[in-house]
Amino acid sequence: MLYYAIADIHGCSAALDALLDQVAAHAQSVHGGRDFKIVLLGDYVDRGPDSAGVLDRAIALEAAGHVVLPGNHEQMMWAALTGQDAGYDAWARWRRNGAETALRSYGLDDEDGVDASRISPLHVAFLNRLFDGRPVHYLDRTDALLFVHAGVTAEAPLADQRTEILLWQRLAPDDDRKWVEGLHVVHGHTPRPRPIRNTHRTGLDTGAVYGGVLSAGVFVDGALSEILSAPGLTAGSIAPPWG
Repeated sequence: MLYYAIADIHGCSAALDALLDQVAAHAQSVHGGRDFKIVLLGDYVDRGPDSAGVLDRAIALEAAGHVVLPGNHEQMMWAALTGQDAGYDAWARWRRNGAETALRSYGLDDEDGVDASRISPLHVAFLNRLFDGRPVHYLDRTDALLFVHAGVTAEAPLADQRTEILLWQRLAPDDDRKWVEGLHVVHGHTPRPRPIRNTHRTGLDTGAVYGGVLSAGVFVDGALSEILSAPGLTAGSIAPPWG
């Protein structure tokens, strides 16, 4: 299979549009129009200027048969809007992690919390689909690939991986432990100035919202062949976490 995996868009809709144009041209010019799947690895919202626009594009890609996975930022937004996750203040948690910019893309502010009725019903329904019990990963055993937002615990089989691990776990750049199931893990979530290209995993969060680029890993029959990229936000608009 031909896959284009894209991670951590964070409201950067212009970068996503530019990268999707590259993907379409690349599939035609390099791979002769071969069928392909785009895999979005989550974190569509927060921090960048156009969360609502990115969700529109994710919904359209899902409808076209591409793979759209949730990230931890969608989980926070969903919990704040629906109250589905009990045990903590979901609104406060989302607010600490970029809710203000997401709400601004709907013409709202965060002074008094959020009323889900003022968010696009299509977007609320989309968030509900992401967390309605379907897997938060995408598995291709033929190509020996696992696509997921954050990563996996190397010693645990997929059946034993908790959702919180799949959506929240941070992996050190040099952590190249082989997953017990033997598949190559393709993920985002941990921003770095360059893609992580290890033997057993590929990390594709290259900090588009921090002045980096938005990256697409090109996987051909299970092997990473190259990485496409489009410029993210202007450098310095949000301080990068890698220092």
